[in-house]
Amino acid sequence: MQHPDEEVGKALIRLNDALCAWERATGRESVLILREEGGFVHRSINGKPEHIPDVCVSDAELLMSVQ
Repeated sequence: MQHPDEEVGKALIRLNDALCAWERATGRESVLILREEGGFVHRSINGKPEHIPDVCVSDAELLMSVQ
């Protein structure tokens, strides 16, 4: 799902790119979850966007995957 604001969408892409680079350099892992009123949801693991519906993998399960 694309963010309705183009600048926010671009910022999410830049943030995921930066997270990928940071994680490659440090060996760290991350989960990024952004939820907004109106239904927009962005979830990424290790800087890679996940397009899995919440019913398949919950936010809690995503968080557990990097702990």
